[in-house]
Amino acid sequence: MKKSSLFKSAALALTITALSASSAGASGFHLIKKGDTLWGLSQKYGLTVHQLMDSNNLSSSLIYAGDKLRFEKRITIEKGDTLWSLAKKHHTTVGQLKHMNGLKSDTIYAGQKLIIPAFVLVRTGDTLWGISQTYGLTVDELKRNNGLKSSLIFTGQVLKVNKVTPDKSTGYDADKIIPGLTPRPGYYYTAEEPRKFILQSANDDYYFTRVEVIGAGAEIGSLKKQAQNELRLLGKVTELPSDNSLPFYKGSEFVMHAHDSDVQKNIVVKRVDGVLLKFTIHFQNAEESEGIVPEMLKMLNTIEIK
Repeated sequence: MKKSSLFKSAALALTITALSASSAGASGFHLIKKGDTLWGLSQKYGLTVHQLMDSNNLSSSLIYAGDKLRFEKRITIEKGDTLWSLAKKHHTTVGQLKHMNGLKSDTIYAGQKLIIPAFVLVRTGDTLWGISQTYGLTVDELKRNNGLKSSLIFTGQVLKVNKVTPDKSTGYDADKIIPGLTPRPGYYYTAEEPRKFILQSANDDYYFTRVEVIGAGAEIGSLKKQAQNELRLLGKVTELPSDNSLPFYKGSEFVMHAHDSDVQKNIVVKRVDGVLLKFTIHFQNAEESEGIVPEMLKMLNTIEIK
């Protein structure tokens, strides 16, 4: 996408935001500085590179200093989604989703776009009270979300505006977590050792997925490096989009892939019912994988924490 197109897109979106915001001037835009990259900004704002590109109509990851980049989190509703399930997944509430999107009822439709409350960039003249009114929060909730001791905020400051934040202090005991799954005929699912389970084809040992429970305090960046190191033993490592058409991958922290002439391997890290799980999916570099792997992913997508 050309620089001029990005500027026009950002300018149009800024106009829309200005018209829709009432008392708060907090913006969902980042002023691109020299040295900024989409990857770096995606990590800062808790979005994927693909989400940033989609929100700004970018056809490549090329960005320019001085332009504005929208970092509002927007999703497309899929069949089966409800406001309750989306609120739980994105750490918000049904009430806040309705407030943010001007919804009068709980009815939503596949293909509909929703703004998900995530972050705002504080602008000159903003107050916590004004921001709270725009995003359906109380001032106390805003302060608690951002660890603020007072109501003083600064231009350029980034604030979390989702209604519910995960309580990382309580965590969970990974040794006591059991990811439950009912295998289909032709597969079995069993515990290998504490915190490790396996879903495997009964007919071909090349097709299996190892499910590992990760500790509550694990750093995603460290898990990603470990996955890359593991996959490099097989071949070139590629990061796949987590929001592709297969439901199992949606919402993942990351999806990594590598292969050689015989086998392929995907490593996926995602949260299931608030618990961080690592899925190592192993399959043959063969035509029959096109039928077997999707079937395994459908089973994995039903996993629940007991």
